[in-house]
Amino acid sequence: MKRVFGIRWKRVARLGLAALAGTVLALLTFLAYASWRYADNFAHPGCLGARESLEPQGYASEPIVIETTRGYQLRGWLTRGDRFPEAVIVVLPGISGNTQFAVPDAALLARAGFGTLIYEHRSCADPDLIHTGGYLEADDLVSTAEFLRARSDVRHVGVLGFSAGGTAALLAAAKTTRIEAVVAMGGFSSLDADILRTQAASDLVDRTILQMVVIILGLEMGVAPSEVSPAAHIAEIRPRPVLLIYGEHEADHGQALFSAALEPKELWIVPGVGHGGYREAFPREYEARIVGFFLSAFHLGP
Repeated sequence: MKRVFGIRWKRVARLGLAALAGTVLALLTFLAYASWRYADNFAHPGCLGARESLEPQGYASEPIVIETTRGYQLRGWLTRGDRFPEAVIVVLPGISGNTQFAVPDAALLARAGFGTLIYEHRSCADPDLIHTGGYLEADDLVSTAEFLRARSDVRHVGVLGFSAGGTAALLAAAKTTRIEAVVAMGGFSSLDADILRTQAASDLVDRTILQMVVIILGLEMGVAPSEVSPAAHIAEIRPRPVLLIYGEHEADHGQALFSAALEPKELWIVPGVGHGGYREAFPREYEARIVGFFLSAFHLGP
């Protein structure tokens, strides 16, 4: 009986270990799949919105093609300002946004008399090109700044970017002095910190997924998310001015960037607002701050 009893327990133990191993394998598979889906959705959101110009707003728009340093072309439009035609501001929307989402801010700047340039996101130019939260988009912006400064009719180049566009603006300005002034709105201070920001309040499964997302995203982008860090490079923009605009409920990223930046710098925390919606919440102050910033940066008349 002892032998039979012992054999049964050994069998039960083996079955238990097999079940445990199966459970662990299933959990690991779930974690890997969830992490991959998160990273894939970040890198491949698709082209969001339509490719539109400022023509319907009443501003003549010149079609342009930007040759990037990475070998692909980006299509867009250049408008000439009626008061400050020599000053052109590049407007960048958020994640994979097409020019449709740049039109409202570009129109605001055009009304103030500035020239503007808007162009499609790399994912809109080629669906095989991934969104990187501003990292590779910064190289596209550097190419755009070079395109503008090669023109004899452009003396000043500025950038206004929202979210991933703001990240690209800061990273690009740290790479080239062709960009003389930057308005960055709602972007993260560093990509890995943005992904991992909920760790303290989440459970073990969530923390594991987020850590795996950082690894997978780094492999897909070809650069570690910790390297996609405007906070690490914003000081390199000095002595060119930076205006940071952030909602009250995302102020931690704005404060981190403001602390890392060197003068001249400004920070506007928009009361009662989250990610975006700054213009809608305070339209007059929004316009006054941005227009005044670029007028001062380019030493132009009021």
